[in-house]
Amino acid sequence: MRSLSSLEIKKDNGSSIESERIISEMKKTMKSHVIVATLIATVTFAEGITLPSGHIQSGSNNQGMAVLSMLPTNGTDRYMAAKARANFESFVVENSIAMLLSMSAIVIYFIASFPIKDMRTVGTYLLLGNILTLFAMLTMVAAFLDGL
Repeated sequence: MRSLSSLEIKKDNGSSIESERIISEMKKTMKSHVIVATLIATVTFAEGITLPSGHIQSGSNNQGMAVLSMLPTNGTDRYMAAKARANFESFVVENSIAMLLSMSAIVIYFIASFPIKDMRTVGTYLLLGNILTLFAMLTMVAAFLDGL
């Protein structure tokens, strides 16, 4: 016949094994989520480098500036130009926010990859990374719509 203390230890070991299994599943989920966050960071970086409408190619003082960042002075519709510039500015801001959020999610997932045995801590990292990735996706879509 077993003593009561050995039963308690066995029960405690069972919950420990279950906790390790759940943590392992959470970390597997994080591995796929970090791929999504990395893809968002890559796309937003590429969008930031290759701006919509390109760069000014002439030999003027504005060479290399984004075309949409300059208001035209050659008699074109000033309202349309101002609207395009406002859309361009919001594109740049939203694209930068999306990149910042996705990079933050990548850092959170990197920190969570360390050997952590507390299920609540790993769950918090997973939730925080999910929220950051979700908002990065939403702001990336908004930046895309402003860039049209």
